[in-house]
Amino acid sequence: MIELGRLEAILQELASPELADLYDTPCYSRRYQEKVEKIGVCVDPTAENIRIASERGVQLLLSHHQWLGEAVEVVEEKKLSLYCLHSVWNRAAEGNTSTLGRLLNLKNTELEGDMLKGETAMSFRELIGCCQRILEVNILPYIGDLQSLVKKVVIFSGPGFSCLNKEKWQDWLAEGYDTIISSELGRYAVAYLGGQGVNLVNAGHSLMAKPGMKHLAYLLQNKLKIYQCEVEFFPDLYNVHYQTGSFYHTIGDQESAAGKEGVQT
Repeated sequence: MIELGRLEAILQELASPELADLYDTPCYSRRYQEKVEKIGVCVDPTAENIRIASERGVQLLLSHHQWLGEAVEVVEEKKLSLYCLHSVWNRAAEGNTSTLGRLLNLKNTELEGDMLKGETAMSFRELIGCCQRILEVNILPYIGDLQSLVKKVVIFSGPGFSCLNKEKWQDWLAEGYDTIISSELGRYAVAYLGGQGVNLVNAGHSLMAKPGMKHLAYLLQNKLKIYQCEVEFFPDLYNVHYQTGSFYHTIGDQESAAGKEGVQT
């Protein structure tokens, strides 16, 4: 059993709160117990994850994305505490972005916020195959020449293909990056980046966080053994693309002005 205060200190050692956006610091949506014996980890606090976690005796569910009231009757009946990490774990040294880069075996990597830059030497087809195995999916949307050689890769956790990141795209092009792995791929990014020969992989907003959250569960399993606290990963997630403006403050109006269209599913 571990006190929540001690658990929070461990999480802060893994990912300093200073890494988070000011409006997006790690926080509880529900907090019931002050000590827990079993912790769940997931990308999205879906109704399925909440139901199964509660059936398996989980008292605290750590998620990447925010809880929006799913299965509230189960949360209240079982007194399931909910804690969201989000941007802080994207940017941590062993977080979502770095984990994906490490599993892709990128070399000479550089982590900058939600973005990881690295180098490799494989065909675009091989890179997509690696992404499919890591993310455990059969299909990934992409734009690019499957026979082309990939040399310089950018991984951007979250909506890297949003038109709001156009200045970043211009920097990546100037620096010679030939491949981008991110989410929210739409017509504007396809036209602007694909039109200049850049390979694009749409890894899915929630899906690309899955390896990093599984890694967090592994880290906590080892760190919490001395507290006799169990940790389990729950894999259900929302297999959709989010309307960025509904999740990130102040973005909605900017996207409308930029001409970005609605929700992609």
